[in-house]
Amino acid sequence: MGTPEEVARVASIAASPAPTKLKFGLEIIPLGYEQFDRLTALKPGEYFEGTHLSEGLQTALIQAAGGGQLAYIETNYFGGTGSQAAAVFSAGEVIMRASRPISREPVRRNDPINTALRVLGVQALAGEDEFDAIGLSRFRDLESLGLTEWDDD
Repeated sequence: MGTPEEVARVASIAASPAPTKLKFGLEIIPLGYEQFDRLTALKPGEYFEGTHLSEGLQTALIQAAGGGQLAYIETNYFGGTGSQAAAVFSAGEVIMRASRPISREPVRRNDPINTALRVLGVQALAGEDEFDAIGLSRFRDLESLGLTEWDDD
């Protein structure tokens, strides 16, 4: 997720579906295993904190961000419990990376995804969080973002 220029660079390398426009001038693309493989040239390296974000994927996203910012966000939920992770890359650096198990508790303002969205400039109104402010709650899976070849095994 990021500005159209940064997202277009990732989409081109990853051969992902077309970006989906979001509020705040941002766009998002889905990344499945095929896209991970293209971005990492089949050399993912170590994975961070039990997520799909690997050293190789992080390097590819840092390069794609160029002088701009990109965020990687990930959720894995079933029956109200699971985990979420996020990272933000800017000007050749990781400026934020976090993961957290999530239970049936309400989402907290400082959860990884909300934190990453704030770094990207998303501003929530009273009574909502950044996830809702940008409209991510309308996407329940990668298929809703256009990815038809995703196997989460």
